Amino acid sequence: MTGLLADLQKLGRMVNQDDELKKLVHFETLKEIIYKNETFPIFSFTIGSNNPEHPTLFMTGGVHGLERVGAQLAWSLLKTTIDRLVWDQSLKELFQNIRLVVVPLVNPVGYYKFKRSNGNDVDLMRNSPVISKEKIPFLLGGQRISKKIAWYQGTKDILEEENAALYTKFFESCKKSKCILAIDFHSGFGMKDRIWFPYSYTKEPFDHVAEIDAFTTLFEETHPYHIYKIEPQSKGYLLNGDIWDYFFLEMRKVNPDAIFIPLTLEMGSWTWVRKNPWQLFSKQGIFNPMKVHRLKRTYRRHHLLYDFLLKALRSHPVWSELDSTNKLKHLNSGMTRWYE
Repeated sequence: MTGLLADLQKLGRMVNQDDELKKLVHFETLKEIIYKNETFPIFSFTIGSNNPEHPTLFMTGGVHGLERVGAQLAWSLLKTTIDRLVWDQSLKELFQNIRLVVVPLVNPVGYYKFKRSNGNDVDLMRNSPVISKEKIPFLLGGQRISKKIAWYQGTKDILEEENAALYTKFFESCKKSKCILAIDFHSGFGMKDRIWFPYSYTKEPFDHVAEIDAFTTLFEETHPYHIYKIEPQSKGYLLNGDIWDYFFLEMRKVNPDAIFIPLTLEMGSWTWVRKNPWQLFSKQGIFNPMKVHRLKRTYRRHHLLYDFLLKALRSHPVWSELDSTNKLKHLNSGMTRWYE
């Protein structure tokens, strides 16, 4: 085992060998994917409260293997968090009231084979049973014509092993939480870093428009010079099979009273290409910063957002439990901001 998987396994061993860290962090192997006689494990780390009703942040990376920077960012944030738990008393106190679940590398075969898809040539972000209500872009929105063409959805209504493992872990961790935020790290869309929220399968307004508007307003007031464009995924493009749309719709059945907001951080990789045009001639370079200093800058760039997500979860009633007056205010604000 080499590279990022080795680093994750090493971090897990460190946790299991430290009596204090073991009380705070749970490391496990969700699934071992077998590809051409090689084994590729999917690891997860759970930090914080064991109370099933406490708010949860579910963080993932590496769903698309070519977008390696997403998995690397998830790893960087996880490593920093565990290192801080050794000495940071305030962070320990924060995690007494919230839970963090991190699956840094959802698609280990794609990551190590420089493939967008998994070992079965399935695009994991188009693999769920959700079907778009409106017209989707040809091919890009998901297709079942051929696995030799990008954006292949796989067999209808069958989750790939990676997504099935993610589904199990997500609902095991979050099904009783009163408030859940998920953030999935991707790259490759445009010049600006975007934070997308559902839906991907319809242009209809997201169920929690009022809450996401209150959340966004809080973020903008706290960090008025932030770098992100926050908008519905449908502003970019529609697609079939979005896994987070699927998790959201399933959560609505399991825990209809929960506020669950899945977010996607879509890092604008065209910025890296603009600074180093030679990256266009590299399959990896289209989606990732190739220079070491740019990768480190990417790690630093998103710590502010990560810290805000943790703190916003701890204080979630401020934006997720709105009274009728504030709910109406933020509903109108959100509709104006994103849908009119």
